[in-house]
Amino acid sequence: MKILFLPGHYPFCYYVRGYLPGVYSNNMVISDFIRSAKELEHKDIVEKAKLADVVVFQRPNNEKIIDLIRVLKSMGKKVIFENDDTYLVGKGIILSRLENDKQRTIAVEMSDTTNKILGICDGVIASTSILADEYRLINPNVVVLKNCIDPLDKFICKKNTTGRFRIGFVGSVTTNDDYIHLKDQIKRLDERNDVTIVVFGIMHKDGSYLSFMKDDFWFWSSLKNVEWQNYVNVTEYMSTIARLALDVAIIPRTDSYFNRCKSNLKFLEMSLLGIPVIAQGFKDGTSPYQGVDEKYMTIVTNNSMWYDSIIKVKDDYTFYKDLANNAQQYVLREYNIVNYVSVWLEEIKKLIK
Repeated sequence: MKILFLPGHYPFCYYVRGYLPGVYSNNMVISDFIRSAKELEHKDIVEKAKLADVVVFQRPNNEKIIDLIRVLKSMGKKVIFENDDTYLVGKGIILSRLENDKQRTIAVEMSDTTNKILGICDGVIASTSILADEYRLINPNVVVLKNCIDPLDKFICKKNTTGRFRIGFVGSVTTNDDYIHLKDQIKRLDERNDVTIVVFGIMHKDGSYLSFMKDDFWFWSSLKNVEWQNYVNVTEYMSTIARLALDVAIIPRTDSYFNRCKSNLKFLEMSLLGIPVIAQGFKDGTSPYQGVDEKYMTIVTNNSMWYDSIIKVKDDYTFYKDLANNAQQYVLREYNIVNYVSVWLEEIKKLIK
């Protein structure tokens, strides 16, 4: 069985859920994983698909992909939909939170297109059971495959020699309203003279940022003890985090269906680097960081306790660094793509029977 893993619009998701399974199984027949399927000419994809038995689309939500899928199926190829986020309008994507009618229209179109693609694919891969249940309403042939890490991304972190406790907010947790419920506690941290708040994301190298992130940018930039790290390419992501000398990584999430559909990827990334994690818990236990992983991090379910939880890690750092080292061994054992790639292949075989 030869598999063509096609990237979607988000290279970070594809890296974990397409590129790594493809490379480690030697079943990948596309070499340029940075370009998205939208950017690749359909005729090029069809040519590459001639070498494959199965084509896996990661996060497909483009109307033109529907025609491409029909062409691939007419060639006798099996087609699989793969995603690790919900596009469900109303429950997953709250239209009232979007800035204008254009954004709301795009969100509805993406959701409708996603559902159409789900319906015509031979099988579906999801990252969580909650997301899988959503997809089964349209296509019953669904399997849950967990994220994996690449042991080659295990970099040695730079030692913090600044004399300040370095608190990392990385990627999506700096936007999407996921930090809103602890803004006051972040400001309280900022009043201390022994911490640095490191924000990884929002800004591009030239200092620009997307217009819908304006409020997020102004909040983080209003802090006096903030340090910025701009976006980087996916190939530089893990090594960049390692250079930031973070003492702790903070993963807050708003209590929502959208975040219940999220996976534990940020925990895996930080743990692979041996960085202690404080992550969001939900009172019903359905946070992506609760369950089998939670004993390797600090879980905050009472949102008034974020500040205290961060300072507790700071004040008893040896204990929490040991916990992070245990987490590193845990993810290398339980989420290692070298060990788990055979499961990806077996489950894909089941999907296309």
